[in-house]
Amino acid sequence: MKFKIVGPFFICVPAAIFSLRSTALAQDSTQWKLEIGGTFSTFQQQVKAEVGDPRGERLINETDVGVMMMGRYQILDFLSAGLFLQFDRGHRLAARFDGFNSEGMTVTKDKLGGNYSEAWFGPFVHFSWKNLFAEGGYGAFGRRSDDARGDLASSTGDTTSSFSLHPTIALLAALGAGVQITDDLDLIVRMEYRLRYYTMRGGNTLKNNIEHGTQNITPFVGVSWRF
Repeated sequence: MKFKIVGPFFICVPAAIFSLRSTALAQDSTQWKLEIGGTFSTFQQQVKAEVGDPRGERLINETDVGVMMMGRYQILDFLSAGLFLQFDRGHRLAARFDGFNSEGMTVTKDKLGGNYSEAWFGPFVHFSWKNLFAEGGYGAFGRRSDDARGDLASSTGDTTSSFSLHPTIALLAALGAGVQITDDLDLIVRMEYRLRYYTMRGGNTLKNNIEHGTQNITPFVGVSWRF
């Protein structure tokens, strides 16, 4: 498995949050929040002679699922800060239209795709107003393995190792709202935007010093626990 580091992250992040909490015993416990939830997105494109015809091969088919954990401490009434960890797993396939077969179903060519996995970890700040909030974060650590990117080799010719994040261009932003369920539990809905560049693969710079950029907008649904 290419993401050996992900498992320890899911153990270390909550452990770090509880460790930080233990150093601030004089503070009100409700100033600490732990949030966990999931993301899901899918995108498809296809060609048909007419609407309602049998479906053939899709031009684009992408599905992504993820889980995100965030721990933060309330600094002011409207401001809190903490750490986030996000892990995504998905499958992407893209191809070119190449006509129809004898049954009238779409045929494609030049297919490119495969599975991918991505892990992000870093600090973030959270601004709130009533039930609404905005967040900004930085991916201090990130890895992405992508079976579809065999065309992006490292300077040593490596086409299978994971990509590493650009040291500064790894940004996260989100807008959302929370609805109280109980005294200590909220339902959270947010729209998340991520922009990042990858400059290394397997510990080496990409061939010809190119940079591989990725951005996405993803919905998130989860819960926030005050403790």
